[in-house]
Amino acid sequence: MAFFDDMTSAVSTYPETEVTIEIIDVVTEGNALNVNEQASFKIKVTNNGPLNLTGVTLRVKGLNGTTLKKPLVVDSPGIPAASSKSARIDAQPAQFVSEFVTTALPQISGHGGSQTSAAFTLKAPASASNGTAKNLVKATLEAWDANLDHILIGHSDPLDTVKGIYSAEVVAA
Repeated sequence: MAFFDDMTSAVSTYPETEVTIEIIDVVTEGNALNVNEQASFKIKVTNNGPLNLTGVTLRVKGLNGTTLKKPLVVDSPGIPAASSKSARIDAQPAQFVSEFVTTALPQISGHGGSQTSAAFTLKAPASASNGTAKNLVKATLEAWDANLDHILIGHSDPLDTVKGIYSAEVVAA
């Protein structure tokens, strides 16, 4: 059972060793983020390992008094999907909250595949940081699944070492 134990361990630690999450495309109104000012940002998830990631959701938290808002565009990457009940709620302007969980991003392929969320909005804290940078947003993996398709299909390259050869004596006619 050593193989299965090793594989279970590798899958359990996969996000820590093979996945990166970045806050990108931060857009502010000026050179600095002012007190209570809003800015937009996206979240990029990159998969550096050999598994394909599916069902990836993110927990997005505002830190140090920062609040967050989801866009009204539902069913976009990382944006909660509309249901009959939530569609009515989503038709209203989104409220700022301290944290939320996104819906699943599209599949993130192995060996460098990535997905970027739609833009979210942050609202800066009500107090200045007085010359010191503050952590404002944190994104972590909330849930994820994986499949072996990349390993089983993507690594099925031509091999010269596995071959069939026909040999026969050739005689004059």
